[in-house]
Amino acid sequence: MKSRKYQPGEIIIQEGETSRDLFLLAEGVAEVSRKIQDKSIILSEIEPPQVFGELAFYSGFPRMATVRAKTKVEVVIFRYEILKDQIAELPTWIKRTLDTLINRIKSCDKRIIELEGEILKLKGK
Repeated sequence: MKSRKYQPGEIIIQEGETSRDLFLLAEGVAEVSRKIQDKSIILSEIEPPQVFGELAFYSGFPRMATVRAKTKVEVVIFRYEILKDQIAELPTWIKRTLDTLINRIKSCDKRIIELEGEILKLKGK
């Protein structure tokens, strides 16, 4: 575990990257965005003590969104390489539950992207 500070506008996580670290927002506000039809769409803002990067951390999938510091931000970083043995020791039912949740989130995320694309088309952007 280590702590890192970011200035407003700095990218903490980049959509598409393959890093598996998990982040705990300790201080500040961060923005979550996705690229949809070459436009960056802000999906949400996160505040302490939220965790982010959990899907890539557990599943190994590429990052699904970009997280950027909106204000001065401090995060605590949990390195996957250090925690992977603990993850492997989780009971089977917890692993299956996490897999199900991840698949549902990915399905919802895919649908949100489709709908955002349709909205952009309707707006003529």
